[in-house]
Amino acid sequence: MIYIVLPAYNEEEGLEKLLERIRRIGRAFSLDYQLIIINDGSTDHTAVVVESFAKDMPIELINFAKNQGITQVFRTGLKRVCDLGQNNDICITMDSDNTQSPYVILDIIQKLDHSFDIVIASRFEKGGKMVKAPWLRMILSLGVAGLLKRLIPIPGVQDYSTFYRGYRIHLLKRGFALYGETLIEGHGFSGMADLLIKLSKLTDRIGEVPLVLRYDLKEGGSGMRILRTLRGYLQLIYKHKVQR
Repeated sequence: MIYIVLPAYNEEEGLEKLLERIRRIGRAFSLDYQLIIINDGSTDHTAVVVESFAKDMPIELINFAKNQGITQVFRTGLKRVCDLGQNNDICITMDSDNTQSPYVILDIIQKLDHSFDIVIASRFEKGGKMVKAPWLRMILSLGVAGLLKRLIPIPGVQDYSTFYRGYRIHLLKRGFALYGETLIEGHGFSGMADLLIKLSKLTDRIGEVPLVLRYDLKEGGSGMRILRTLRGYLQLIYKHKVQR
């Protein structure tokens, strides 16, 4: 079984397009999958979009009354996957704004089937890139990636903070057993880097596949707060590098 966890905050346009693409892929490749969508206090029609697709797609919708942020969203989604899934099942996490091609799921699954525990859809793997990303966001992404590779190197990893990854569920279960609620700490993208660093202590079977991030397809504004994101990464480096 493939569990796909999607965070959604005011993503009515992008999510509608993404779900239609996932539906086509699931049918074309006979995928056995379950979508878990966490609606993080959206004020638009995100929940309505999800409910319309749930009529003929395997979707579980979790609604937060108020926006709680990406760390709590993924903590909730991954714990739900661990409750539902078997050890050899797969969990895919990605964004809901239609900037990340769901066809990369097929590449992730293929690599997980070759003895990997984590596979990252990487903007920095050969063949990956960012298309029309805002210049400030591109500089931040490149700078953070270079800094983390230097200070907290993980063999096989170039892209530390992308949401788009595949995990073997047995690894997620081990992570929650060891770290509990602290398996994911931090704000936004730094929380995803924190998760990766912690899981890398439990496995060295981590790889990447290329991702073309299509920022030109993004619907709506960005949820990233630059100063808060920078502070989160500095706290991450202090926790994992300086304190230890």
